[in-house]
Amino acid sequence: MAMGARGIAGIAMSMMSMMPASAAAQSIASLRAPARQSCAGPEYPLEARRYELEGITTLRFRIGPDGQVLDAAVAKSSGWALLDDASLRTLRACTFPAGAATRAKGAFHPLQYVWNLEGDRIRPHLVPGSCPATGRFAAFLPYENAATGPDGVKVRLLVDAGGQPHGVKLEGASLAPETAAALVKYVESCRFGFDPAVKGERTDTAYGRVVLR
Repeated sequence: MAMGARGIAGIAMSMMSMMPASAAAQSIASLRAPARQSCAGPEYPLEARRYELEGITTLRFRIGPDGQVLDAAVAKSSGWALLDDASLRTLRACTFPAGAATRAKGAFHPLQYVWNLEGDRIRPHLVPGSCPATGRFAAFLPYENAATGPDGVKVRLLVDAGGQPHGVKLEGASLAPETAAALVKYVESCRFGFDPAVKGERTDTAYGRVVLR
C-alpha cells in the first residue's frame, strides 16, 4: 500500500456537494455534506497511516437548533479505534445551516467515512508453525479482521527486516496487564516473511487475531 492516503466521508442527506479539506502527509480528505455546511475535512491519523489501517466508520447524529452536531456516535466500527475516533472528532466539529434542525425534525442522520490508502502493497505472511499454541493462546490468525471478543483479541503490528514482530498493539481489549503483556510476547514469538516469487512493493505492517483458550 502506498503512503498516499484518501479519507472520504458521505452523508445521507439532500443537497449533496463535495467540500475539499486538508489532510496530513500528502493525504487527500474530502467530505460530502449539505451545502453551506462548515466542516473541516477528516485527517488520516498518523499512527493509523503508519500501521496502514483502513476501514469504513458509520456514524449517526442529530442536528441541534443552532446547527451544532448532537448525540454523535459510532453505529458501525471501522474495526480500528483510531479511525473511529478521528471520524467522531471531524463530525463533532461540523456546523449545519440554520433551519437544518427544523427540517430534520429531530431525526438521526447517517454518515460514513471511508478510510483507505492508495495503491497496493504486499503484506508479510505468517511463517507456518512459527507461533505454536500455548496454555493461554490457541493460535494467531493473520489478517483475521473480526473484532476483539471473549474468544480472541485483534492486534496490529510491524515486522522488522528479520521477520520479527514489534510495535504490537491490542485493539479494543480490556485485559489484565500481565495477560496483555503475555499476549504481546506471544505475537512477538511469531515470524513473518515474503514469498520471493511474488513481485510488488512490500510493506512492514500486519494485523490479525490471537485466539484465546
